[in-house]
Amino acid sequence: MNKILIINAGSSSIKWTLFSNNLEQEAKGIAQRIKMKQGSLLLNFNGQKFEENLPLPSFLETVKQLVKQWEEKEVIEKYSDISNLAFRIVNGGPHLQETCLVTEQNINFLKEAIDLAPVHNPGAIEAILAFKQIFKNAKMSLHFDTSFHKTLDKVAYTYPININLCNKYNIRKYGFHGLNHHYITQKMQSILNKKNVNIISLHIGNGASLCAIKNSKSIDTSMGFTPLAGVMMGTRSGDIDPSIIPYIMKHENLAISEVMEILNEKSGLLGISDYSSDMRDIRERKHNDEKCQFAYDLYISKIVDYLVKYINKIGNNIDAIVFTAGVAENNYDVRESIISGINIVNLKLDQKLNTDDYYQDFKLISSSDSDMPIYVVKANEEIYIANEVKELFK
Repeated sequence: MNKILIINAGSSSIKWTLFSNNLEQEAKGIAQRIKMKQGSLLLNFNGQKFEENLPLPSFLETVKQLVKQWEEKEVIEKYSDISNLAFRIVNGGPHLQETCLVTEQNINFLKEAIDLAPVHNPGAIEAILAFKQIFKNAKMSLHFDTSFHKTLDKVAYTYPININLCNKYNIRKYGFHGLNHHYITQKMQSILNKKNVNIISLHIGNGASLCAIKNSKSIDTSMGFTPLAGVMMGTRSGDIDPSIIPYIMKHENLAISEVMEILNEKSGLLGISDYSSDMRDIRERKHNDEKCQFAYDLYISKIVDYLVKYINKIGNNIDAIVFTAGVAENNYDVRESIISGINIVNLKLDQKLNTDDYYQDFKLISSSDSDMPIYVVKANEEIYIANEVKELFK
């Protein structure tokens, strides 16, 4: 039985999705708190949810426990049921910008790129090595969040700092969330029945990025050298004046790593609201909490600024504005707040369409007199990767 297993590993977790050979999702789950005192395995299979709490001292032990759980719950019968393993990689660095096979050389390239994705790449590499030990005969591939943005031109990806440093250390805008931005592009080509589309994709989840897409190619995106740049997010600051970093270091007597931890993990909605990084919590509390209200307003403002920029960058003949990912998909008032902040073009939502939660994978939410169509499309990086696997090994 040829099944495709999609792996999305972080510093202490492994998210996974299992597809049949004809790309039907069969099961999904997550291993959490790897290398911590107590870990957990969550499984969704056959309409049921299973949870198991146990120590997960290493990525290798985690993979062993995952396989044990799959066999016990009859997700698979034997190891050879899984013919393909596909790994989502945040940043492959300058040498890996196309979907490719797992090889020793490519693993070494990933190790060289750890500084470009210090939170994500170490866990991804450990997961690859662990799965290689267990699934010795499976075909394995690497799929990069940066690949879709390889079409950025030099003006879009170059930072205005010393060019010799840029060249020496591969400092440039890489862009992220590319797997979903590319999926959204292909989905809109299908929805609009067009070979190429001009759209702005707003991937707004706990991490968030916008992408300007012209002729179905990424021409600019809000995340940059790392996923810290761009709009304000759940815990990440987004764009700031870089002089703030040494200023905080000096006055708080902090190391650079401590300041970067603040910017990555204790800023954004969490830092401004002093309450939560979760938009659901902010929405619930904002009417009675000034900090939460201000955090919401600042969050919306940062997204609006980038949306205006990308409307201008694409120019005439924009086919659609597309909301995707958890926050954008599930909060009609966030979408409404963003659209109402745009004044340079006449964008209008249909209130009934926008507030209707019952839709399958996409819906049109703009009114008939809006200058541009506005859609919500559910993110689906996993099916995009599964399709890439089929194409790579066909």
